[in-house]
Amino acid sequence: MQKLQCVEYYDFSSSENVPIPPMSLRNPERGLFSVKGLIFSLGLIASFIFVGTIYGLVIRPEANKAALAATYGLDAGSSWSSMFVILKDIEQQICFSLLLWGCMILSYKFILLRGETKVVNEYEPEMLEDAAADNSPGRRSINRDEAGAIAAQIETDSQRPEFQNKLLPYVLSRGLQRYHITGSVPEATETIMGRIEVAAEQQESELSMLRYLVWAIPSIGFIGTVRGIGVALRRADEALQGDISGVTSALGVAFNSTLVALIISILLMLLIHLLQSSQEGLILRLQTYCREQILDKLFEQQPEVGARRAESGERRADELATPGAENEA
Repeated sequence: MQKLQCVEYYDFSSSENVPIPPMSLRNPERGLFSVKGLIFSLGLIASFIFVGTIYGLVIRPEANKAALAATYGLDAGSSWSSMFVILKDIEQQICFSLLLWGCMILSYKFILLRGETKVVNEYEPEMLEDAAADNSPGRRSINRDEAGAIAAQIETDSQRPEFQNKLLPYVLSRGLQRYHITGSVPEATETIMGRIEVAAEQQESELSMLRYLVWAIPSIGFIGTVRGIGVALRRADEALQGDISGVTSALGVAFNSTLVALIISILLMLLIHLLQSSQEGLILRLQTYCREQILDKLFEQQPEVGARRAESGERRADELATPGAENEA
C-alpha cells in the first residue's frame, strides 16, 4: 500500500518555524444535520406542509365557494375567485410545493455565492503588499520563501469565521504551497487553475436537483391534463344528455394544471439561469484575481544561472580582448 506523506508548512515571516496545519477541503457540509442536508430533507417536507396549509385554509374553501356561487348564477363576491378556481387542484399544489422547495435551495446557493463574492472583493493577504520588487521597475515579485510565508498567513486567516470554507483562500493556499515546495510556476498555475475548475464542476453538479425540478413541474402539469381529459371522457354521457358542467369542470382541471405548471417552470428556470450566470462570473473573477495577484508575481531567481551568465560574459570579454593585446605586441 502506498504511504501518504504529510508535509509541514512553516511561517517564514516569524522567528520561530511553527508548523501550520494545511487547510481542510472546501465545502464540508455533508450529512443530514448540516444546513445543506436540512434544506434538502426537512425543507421539502416543510414546503409541502406550508403549501398544504395554505390550500386547506384559503385556496380550496374560496374555490368551492366560487364554484357554488357559479352553480346558482351568483357573484362570488371576490376578484380572486377565478384565480382560486385555477389553483385548487392537487397538481397545482404539488407544483407550488416544489417551487417553494426550489426557492429554498436557490436562496441557500445565493447566500453562499454572496459570501464567496465578498471574499473576492475584500480579501487580500497583507504580505502580498510586502513582496519584494524584482529588477523591473513598477513590478512586484514573490519568491519561494515569500510564497511559504503568504501561504502560512492565508492558513491563519482561514480560521476566521468570514473566511472559513471559502474558495479563494483555499485556492491561494494550495497554489502558494505548491510553489513553495517545487519552485515551479507552471505547477503552481496548474494547481490553482485545477482547483478553480473543480469548484466550477462542483457548482454545476449541485444544480442537478434544480434542473430536475424544472423538468418535473411541467410533467406534473401534464399528469393533471391527462387526468382531466380522462374524467371528461367518463362524463361524456352526461354531456350527451345535456349536462356539460362535469365535462367543462374536468377540462378546466386539464388546462389549468398545465398552465400553472408551465408558469412556475418558467419562473424557476429564470432564477436558475441567474444563479448559474452569477456562479460563472465568480469563477472568472477568481481566475483573474489569481493570475493578477499571485501567478503573474511568482518569481524565483536562480543564482547558479546568474553565475553561469557572468562567467560566460567574462570569458567572452577575454576573447575579445586577446586579439587587441597581440596587435599591440
